[in-house]
Order: sequence, then C-alpha cells, then structure tokens
Amino acid sequence: MVATPLTPDDPLRLGAFRLAGRLGEGGQGVVYLAHTPSGEPVAVKALFRADPEWRTRLSRELSALESVAPFCTARVLDASVDGPQPYVVSEFVDGPSLQERIRERGPLHGGELERLLVGTATALAAIHAAGVVHRDFKPANVLLGPDGPRVVDFGIARAEGAATMTSGLIGTPAYLSPEQIAGSPASPASDVFAWAATMVCAASGLSPFGADTLPAVLHRILNHQPDLSALPARFVPLVAACLNKDPAGRPTARALMVSLVDPGGQSPPSTGELARAGSRIAADPGLTGPGRSSLTTQASARRRRGIVVGTGLAGASLVIAAGVAAWIFLGDRPAMVAQSTATPTSAQVTGSPGTPSTSPEPVETGTVRPPAETGTPRPPAAGGSKIPAAFAGTWTGHIKPSIAFGLEEHDVTIGLVAGKGSGTWEEPTSGCAAVLDLTGATGTALTFDLRPDRPDDCVPGTLTLTRRGDALAYHWVDGLGFGTSYDGDLAKS
Repeated sequence: MVATPLTPDDPLRLGAFRLAGRLGEGGQGVVYLAHTPSGEPVAVKALFRADPEWRTRLSRELSALESVAPFCTARVLDASVDGPQPYVVSEFVDGPSLQERIRERGPLHGGELERLLVGTATALAAIHAAGVVHRDFKPANVLLGPDGPRVVDFGIARAEGAATMTSGLIGTPAYLSPEQIAGSPASPASDVFAWAATMVCAASGLSPFGADTLPAVLHRILNHQPDLSALPARFVPLVAACLNKDPAGRPTARALMVSLVDPGGQSPPSTGELARAGSRIAADPGLTGPGRSSLTTQASARRRRGIVVGTGLAGASLVIAAGVAAWIFLGDRPAMVAQSTATPTSAQVTGSPGTPSTSPEPVETGTVRPPAETGTPRPPAAGGSKIPAAFAGTWTGHIKPSIAFGLEEHDVTIGLVAGKGSGTWEEPTSGCAAVLDLTGATGTALTFDLRPDRPDDCVPGTLTLTRRGDALAYHWVDGLGFGTSYDGDLAKS
C-alpha cells in the first residue's frame, strides 16, 4: 500500500512509533505507516473514540486477537488503550489491497485467483476458530502481500457499539448478507456470504450486486443471484452455496476451506446441518462418553469460547428499524419485517486492527420475506377509483432523495389518462420505467403502487401525487423498508 504524506493535524509519534505517512482513513480511525525504534515498518491505527466505556470494551476485545492465527492476517503487535490517543499496532503488509489491484489491473485469473480463494478462506476459518467475526469482509480488507493474501480490519470495538443492528447497518452495503439487511447482527455465516461476494468481484472485476444506488444494491442482495460465470467452473457450486440467501444453508468457513483444498471430498456441511447434527447428538447420550468425542458444531464450539448464542423461533417475526439512512446516520427509519429461522448462529466477539467492532451479543438470524411480485396485475383502487381529469396529462420534473449520501437526483416523467386505473412512470437517467397502479384517490391527492418493469435494477415503492395549484407535489417511499424517499415538483408538459 502506498502511503500519502501526513497532514498538519497528524501526530508525528504514537508511543514508541514514529509515523511516516497515511495508509488510509475510515469512520473509526486513521491508519498510518510507522516505524518501530529499530526501523521496522508497522501499521498503526489511531482510533477516534476514547470514552471510558469504549476503552474497557477495546481492552477486553484485544485479548481475542491473541487467539487468531497470524499466517493469513496482519498480527497485532502492540496497543495503547489508556493513553490520550488509543491506537493499535499491527504488521505492515507491503502490497495493494484487492480493491486497488482490481482497479489498476482488472480481475484475477488462473493460479492468482485460486491462491486468493484458498488463502482468504483459510484466513476466515482461522478468524472464526478464535471466536471472532470479521463483520466487514470486502476487497478493501484483503491485502495482497508478497507472501500471499492477508485478511485485515476484522474490527475492534465499533464506534457505536450496538451489535443488535437496531440502530443501523454495520458493514459495506455491497457485501452485506440478506440477514444483516433484515436486521440481524453479523455472524460467521454473514462473513461467508461476504467472502463469496468478494471472490466474485475478484474474478469479474465488478461488485456482484452492483454499485449504483443503495436501495437497488440492497434489493438485489435480498432477491437476486449474482452472475458467477467469471469463476472457474469447479468453484461455482461452492461459491453459490456461500451466497445462499438463508444463512443456515451456507457452509462454515472451515468446511469452505476444506472443500477448496480437497475438491474431491464430500460437500461442505451447512451451518444448519451442523446445528441439526449437534441437536441429535445432544439428545443421544450414547453417542458420547469414554472413548468417543462429540461432534463439534459451530454453535457448540463458540459456546465453549464464551460467545453468547441466540436461537430464533421458527415463524416469529423480527421487526427492524434499520434502513439505508440508518446505515448512514444511525437513525431510525420505517420498519421492515423478516421471518427468523430456527438455526442458532454464533454471536460475535470482534477483534483485529482496523475497523472497530462489537462486544458479544445474541444473534437471531433472519430470512427476508421477499416483496410481492412486481409483474402481476394489481386490483383497482378501493371503490373503483379512476384518475380524475384534473390529474390527467404528461407531468415532468426533478426529484431529490431524502438523504444525499449514495443516492442521485433524477428527472421523471409521469403519464396519466383520465378515467384509467393506472399510469406510466419513467426515470430516463437511470433507464427505469414502471406501471403506476392507482390504490387511493381524494380530491387533492392520488396514491399509486409503483411497479418497475425491471425489478432487478429498479426499486418498487409507493408514490403520492398531491395537487399544488397547477403543479403536482411528488413523494415516493421505497417498498422494501429501507426508509428512503424522493420528493419534487412536477409540471404538466
């Protein structure tokens, strides 16, 4: 990684380490290239947060790092929790990130790609074996060192602390798992999903679920399968299993690693299969005892390491208050409903220099309930409402998102015909088009169900048009529960 010069506000030293340049900056802190008193290069992360509660959690979680095998990660060398500026020191990996490598030279192929698959899966297995959940596996957190790939930034004490996801999504949107979007905390299974998405990006050079708007990306994660054709054919079934929408259907990181190095072996067990196997053994004492060893499941192994395990109730509903704006601002947004599964999943102890993480919390794994089919006809509005003549015509205007981060402004064109129960909607800049099914009408406002022609790329929602003199006030809210909206004014063409 290439360091940039220090800024005037940067310190020149942290403890015994002399800072030489900046390697990067994120929401949790700044990473510096530094040197030890003997001149060895190291990476030092200066962390922004420093309140007493956070320092206590950081101190506790640093101990988890000692259990992570260092051969595929950046080993923690030192840390300061009690000083005025908390920081963590780790090995310096002299190489680009996978994200930089793809941007500069394109996708990986052949042996280079296979080494990445095996090396990163091995690193993830080692991280999970230590009772740690990465929580933000992505191309930027894989460094391509001279001795092979290293997985970094498996967080320390995430700044806002909550692992329950009720206050916001934690992670990079394009690599979040469906259950995280539905409101469940990160887990080993969500790490496996993010690993697979990262490997698809490495093979194709493209983010597997797109990189346009946040609602569109999250919609694809929930409802669509990425194109795996860039991967070598023998890896496609395994990566597809890791991208299972149901976390219980994904292999564990250890099973993934074994399958990569032993392609002729048995299919990797899923987390759900391991949990069911563990339940059968627990119910049959004859399977264990002197001379026998009980089957180690992902859940039971984590319990022995002191990690809290939460169990979902089949059929119970989980209401989340996380949306796109919550991910950005950690604020509250409209809820989205998901069904929880009965598969126990390990909660996380976090750790590693880089992105902060959280303390142990119970995990409830959510399976997202897909939205209603967008291509099926809708019944007419209650009472047989039709579009009034006052709303008829072709309307155009400019709409803006309720949040500025990650969402673009657009021009829209709406066509309404008097006496009809539906209209047309078009967003030329994005290429999206939709049918507007009238669902409610008053003297001054119409409400429509917006059904995109291309649900893979365009987001459904509810559109309200309100008369304002000769204009229409436009208000759209997404139909996926992400809490995003667009507003604007339309004029008749």
